[in-house]
Amino acid sequence: KLAAMARQAMLLVVLLLALLVAPASSLSFDEVGAKNRPVSKVITLLKDMLKQLEKEAVEDEEIYDKLACWCTNNDREKTKSIADAEARIEDL
Repeated sequence: KLAAMARQAMLLVVLLLALLVAPASSLSFDEVGAKNRPVSKVITLLKDMLKQLEKEAVEDEEIYDKLACWCTNNDREKTKSIADAEARIEDL
């Protein structure tokens, strides 16, 4: 799920970059001016957001793996405890 979200975010950034670069490709490029344009600031912000999203996706995946392991182990232990308790009740 998280990997799919990261891919979608990356695709969004790529599409935005393609849309922004396509009309400007015939114009001369002013590197200093490009850094100060609002569009460049938005692109930089989107790139930073993508990096943060990817980082959080990795962290979330690690937490999910730990939680899934805990749930599996806890379920196994609780099921065994219930079975043992039921067996003891029958013995009484």
